[in-house]
Amino acid sequence: MRRLSGAAAAGIWLWLAQAALAAPGLYIVQMEGKPAIERAAEEARLARGGRAARAQRGWAKHAPAVRSEQEPLRQRARQQGALVLRSVGLAANALIVEMDEAQAQAFAQSPGVRRVSPAREYRMTMNEALPLHKVREAWTLAGGEDRVGEGVKIAIIDSGIEASHPAFQAEGMNPPEGFPRTDSAFDDAGVSGKIIVARSYVDYLRYYDPDPSIRDHVGHGTAAAMIAAGVPHEGPMGWVSGVAPKAWVGVYKVFGTPGWNETTTDAALLAALEDAIADGMDIVNLSLGSDIPSRVEDDVLAQAVQNAAEAGLIMVVSAGNSGPGWSTVASPATAPSALSVGAAANSRTFGSSVAFEGHDAVLALPGSGPVPEGTVSGPVSDVAALDENGLACNALPEASLSGRIALILRGECTFEAKLTNAKNAGAVGALVQAREESPDPITMAVGAADLPAMMISHDSGQSVRQWLSEGGALAASMNFSYGRVPQKAGRVAGFSARGPNVDLAIKPELTATGTDMWIATQTLDWDGAMWSEDGYTLADGTSFSAPLVAGAAAVVKAARPALDAPAVRSALVNTASAVPDEASAWIQKSGAGLLDLEAAVRTPLVSSEAALSFGAGAPGETVDGRAFAVRHTGELPEMYLVRVEARRGPAAPAASVEQVELEPGQEAEIRLSWPEAVWETGTLEGFVVFEGAASGAVLRIPYWRAVTLGEPAGFTIFDSVSMARRGSTVRDAVLFRLVDASGVPVRGKEVSVEELDSGRVLGISDYDSYAPGLYGVTVRLSFLSGANRFRIRAGDAEYVFTITGF
Repeated sequence: MRRLSGAAAAGIWLWLAQAALAAPGLYIVQMEGKPAIERAAEEARLARGGRAARAQRGWAKHAPAVRSEQEPLRQRARQQGALVLRSVGLAANALIVEMDEAQAQAFAQSPGVRRVSPAREYRMTMNEALPLHKVREAWTLAGGEDRVGEGVKIAIIDSGIEASHPAFQAEGMNPPEGFPRTDSAFDDAGVSGKIIVARSYVDYLRYYDPDPSIRDHVGHGTAAAMIAAGVPHEGPMGWVSGVAPKAWVGVYKVFGTPGWNETTTDAALLAALEDAIADGMDIVNLSLGSDIPSRVEDDVLAQAVQNAAEAGLIMVVSAGNSGPGWSTVASPATAPSALSVGAAANSRTFGSSVAFEGHDAVLALPGSGPVPEGTVSGPVSDVAALDENGLACNALPEASLSGRIALILRGECTFEAKLTNAKNAGAVGALVQAREESPDPITMAVGAADLPAMMISHDSGQSVRQWLSEGGALAASMNFSYGRVPQKAGRVAGFSARGPNVDLAIKPELTATGTDMWIATQTLDWDGAMWSEDGYTLADGTSFSAPLVAGAAAVVKAARPALDAPAVRSALVNTASAVPDEASAWIQKSGAGLLDLEAAVRTPLVSSEAALSFGAGAPGETVDGRAFAVRHTGELPEMYLVRVEARRGPAAPAASVEQVELEPGQEAEIRLSWPEAVWETGTLEGFVVFEGAASGAVLRIPYWRAVTLGEPAGFTIFDSVSMARRGSTVRDAVLFRLVDASGVPVRGKEVSVEELDSGRVLGISDYDSYAPGLYGVTVRLSFLSGANRFRIRAGDAEYVFTITGF
């Protein structure tokens, strides 16, 4: 058995992970000079005597200078036969160039060029939500349904739109002066009083695309636009509406046609963002991401998003769907001022269920065996009372489960064995509880077993056990038909990406509904992932949480036009309601909590910082305090009581004041600092809370800090190969990051990989220069068909992966 350590093998493969994510022949040439927005921000800072300032709209006068500085590179491209497709100069200073690798290498040596990189690829991060976020209450505060979002422009940078969908038929809405705007006469029919911009960027995608229009072939963009700003209307399952139905929508299509282009590129995204800024959009929604982000300073798109936020746009970005591992937030949600949004569970889902007398029904997944025609009912019996371990892996006493539904733990033996033993003991049905480490139910492969059976989640199983322990009989009915099932709302979805961010900031900052969402989609292309004949579908993903928050931002901005972008961001984040079981929740999973739009519209207090991270450091290390400003926007003076609520960790920071009295429009600087050295390792987190003495208004700002020895505690897996041709070499079969107990990436530790049966380890690649703490393992499979198992170890952490050769 061979073992290969990272220290010995780091140089075996000099292959960058980026190559697998890049569009061939398409490059981003970043210039040394600052883009127009950064120049405007610097000018504003100098005008304020060195104090921080935002660019707002002052960038326009700097744009010609940026274009002028790009001209020598344009000329050089023409001379060398390269094709400049587009230049951007507002949020980023770059050229989008089509050229070969040799030309790219030559460009990288040119004066004034900061970096030349292949255009990276980005993927989509794919009715009941409104009550969960108190949207109707917010509508009342904002002047009613007929006014919410009025005057606000939301850019949807996505897969286009089905403009004829009922969600966008807004009678009485008219475009603002200077609109609508299109790039093609073909798209003129797609604009209206609701859809005021129609632009397509499919020319910047990896391959030729047959449809250059804004028509949506996927459904993703239609869904995002509907969630953010769709008008109230009746759909097949009842009334449905977007969050800000009076907001205008700008469509910027960056995803193409399925079968031709499945991803987009940062070339398309930079061009779309440039135009959204120039078009005067107020809010930009980006429901997309690159799952393995570079450091922010090396990420051209994240930098562009940050600059757009500095220019006064509210940038709302989906956190990504690579959870539940730590440090999985996707780019460009990594941009410091992006409002990164995670996904929370809806109040209902759809599927089969089990109803318990006196309790809510729970979701259950039927096994692969025969499905009974009707419900299966009976009292529930815990098999643990019969075999001591609850696994039902051995024969059970005769007739011990007669007429009963058996509650069985998953594990140790096959589902077929469990169900056969339960049936032989007289059971009429079985509920199998998922394991704690894999808490969600799956479809069980039951073999020849014919006992009606379902799997329920670990949490649901624990609830059943609790109900049984309270005494008396517990009757259950197993319903195998598909229908609506209530569930606990607000918990963080398992797929939702977690922090800490690549710069150790708190990400996501906020969660919103992102599961079981009934939303608009396209009817144009049945090859599209979200196609539906009736124009509506059910979907999950942070892709759909983000536009919900973008719509919420439009409601706040329209209702309170005096608030600037950072203030709107604070209003949304710092008024969030507690997620379920918040005392045990982690801030790097849920941010400040669950969107509460009513509170966001009401809040009289906003903060310059929506979240406070103190980063990671060794025990005893001195940590600088963080200063931030709070501003009172109410009409009357208010006294705010200030306290720190520690949720986790052996120590807590202290606020510089215990109370602050503010006049309307007045600001106060608050400092959060650590009065004593912290020697115990772990995560320290909680909230700085401001509570109005008269109004009772509450503003909560999350804080986070990690005290760490840098010891590996686990692996975050970004990508893994499950099947490959036998005898083949599989480059980067697993891409992973080492993390400590707080989720902080770990570096400088020996990483080893060993073969457990067949196959051979060829190398461990260190990609830290591309993404913090990223490693890849390259293996060669056995020439025999079947499983090839490998184990990765670092300190006390280990991870086993299997590739099946065929």
